[in-house]
Amino acid sequence: MSDAAFETGDERLAQDHKLTREAPIWLVDDDPAVRESLSQWLELADLNLRCFPRAEALLEALAAGEPVSVVISDIRMPGMDGLTLLSRLTLEAPELPVLMMTGHGDVATAVSAMQGGARDFIEKPFDPEALELKLRQALAGRRLSDENQRLRRRLSVRGLAGLLRGESAKIRQLREQILELKGHPARVWITGESGSGRTTTALALAEHAPSEGEAQRAGTSPASALLAKVECRALVGMASSTKASSTKASSTKASSGAALSEAIDEALQAAPEMNTLLLHDVDVLSPEQWQWLDAWLNAQPEGGRRAPRVVFSAECSVQALVASGTLGLTRGHALAEIELVTPSLRERREDIPLLMAHFSRQAAEVHQVPDLPFVRGELTTLMAADWPGNLAQLRQLASQRTVLGEQGQEPPATGQEAGEEDPDGLAAQVALFEATLIRAALTRARGNIAQVLEELALPRRTLNLKMHKYGLRRDDFRHGADGVSE
Repeated sequence: MSDAAFETGDERLAQDHKLTREAPIWLVDDDPAVRESLSQWLELADLNLRCFPRAEALLEALAAGEPVSVVISDIRMPGMDGLTLLSRLTLEAPELPVLMMTGHGDVATAVSAMQGGARDFIEKPFDPEALELKLRQALAGRRLSDENQRLRRRLSVRGLAGLLRGESAKIRQLREQILELKGHPARVWITGESGSGRTTTALALAEHAPSEGEAQRAGTSPASALLAKVECRALVGMASSTKASSTKASSTKASSGAALSEAIDEALQAAPEMNTLLLHDVDVLSPEQWQWLDAWLNAQPEGGRRAPRVVFSAECSVQALVASGTLGLTRGHALAEIELVTPSLRERREDIPLLMAHFSRQAAEVHQVPDLPFVRGELTTLMAADWPGNLAQLRQLASQRTVLGEQGQEPPATGQEAGEEDPDGLAAQVALFEATLIRAALTRARGNIAQVLEELALPRRTLNLKMHKYGLRRDDFRHGADGVSE
């Protein structure tokens, strides 16, 4: 049974007040007397109301992103009527409860409103107490809907955390950006060093891409089946090899858009369920290939299964490619509407212990060998390294140490007495990593313990014990006094 079943009447009233204070009830009615009487009644009921004389004004406020919890609308109004407004709200804000009012009370109108998505129907002249009851029922439904959305978002975050692992500020920001892009078919440019996870980021976008049949296919297809990938460096290699030959036609084909066209067609055919097309390492494409690609993108139909979200991947940014003269200013920024950045390992060193442990476990499972423990000083050395190869280099090292047993070498003895805690040992490194995560979460939440508990998925007692262990006080974070930067 849910916690809502145990709420007292006073708790529900307080929750309704809090919800409508943050997101008022909206009333649209062309009759000033109705707006005035409802305002007075709901003020006595401790519910916040915002009034509109026209449906068009309400839609403008909705489009501006202004908060709303429930809509009450008259049906017969000059200009846009209530049923037309209802149909617009059903499309633009399907989670928004709508109550309809009419002074004519005919059954046909009531049936049309309910079939059109209205939560309930009220006849004029209405009983204020009956209207308040229906409003509170709608508010309870809205709170439940909001909680379900929060749960779905947390599940999405956990799914993304399985692909984009880590708890550093930059990797968290990347996951949030991907969640914000869900439902928006914008073209995306992924910038990052080689091996920093650009392809994995494209896979995450594919899992959260808008596509036909998404609801039916959700959870049935792996992310890899949703992504079609074209390796642009291979096209450059093809052009180089053909230029060395005497076949001029082949060289022209490889250096122009024909080779790119064939590669895209092959990738799309190889992934029939795809919703995302990744063009990897596009910074190596020639101006002729960019010209062809621009024309190809402009020729794609809007929407549909064969019009995937296009994602570009490059070590340099759009601005850098435009500055180099490879792309024209207008074309460059038109090709990629959104730019994401995959951080290097040097920018997220606190994630290295977690990533190394994960890659080591993976290698042990694949090669059916024991997962080796870390020796003294090994994690310290890993976190201090430069990692020019980023995740690819870290994964390769994890496989080598696991399969070949090449653990980090133990440093010379330091005269440490037996039984003392080793500052370079695994326990100390794990404690340092744990303290860093809690400190960062407290900083982001400005000392809000409830927010930290939700972010780190910890019981309150466990968090209290760990904060005491690491000398962390919530008051030090309420105004950013700790000084930890993200």
